[in-house]
Amino acid sequence: MSDVSKLVQQNVEMDMTPMIDCVFLLMIFFVLVIDLSQKNLEDLVLPKAQFIEPDDKPAPNRPVINVLQNGTVVYNQKVRYDPTVHGKNYAPIRDMLLEIRKDGINRGTLKLVDEVIAGRTVKLIDDPILVRADKWTEWHYVGEVMKQCSMPDIAFWKVELALSEQDKEEKKKKS
Repeated sequence: MSDVSKLVQQNVEMDMTPMIDCVFLLMIFFVLVIDLSQKNLEDLVLPKAQFIEPDDKPAPNRPVINVLQNGTVVYNQKVRYDPTVHGKNYAPIRDMLLEIRKDGINRGTLKLVDEVIAGRTVKLIDDPILVRADKWTEWHYVGEVMKQCSMPDIAFWKVELALSEQDKEEKKKKS
């Protein structure tokens, strides 16, 4: 009986190291997942929408093009057009859109549809492309991206423009 009482009175210590390791691994996982889901979105001040149509279920394969305040076009975190370098040569925008189209079709993430325009059949991309531009971006940069999207060999006919429900700058002024 004395052996049993000795066993009951012994202090048992628990090693917390594996649990702490798991917690840190979970934290790293969530930080990476959150960062990767926003990787195509540049930090822009979007224009405020007058009439709101929520973007509830965006297509997971939707290409996102960002136009910065100075007119620089960024896709997949890479500068594809820089007005200080390229000037009025918009070929890099065209090349970027052709690359997006080719990659999307090859991977099967973009669908083509036949549409009759001006009496001839054209293959159009049936999936949208999102253009995000800063509130202070000169319109002709956004217009050039949209113009290139409409070219027959690119043929993105569903162009979405990103807007904000609230003006970020108004919030900062009031605070």
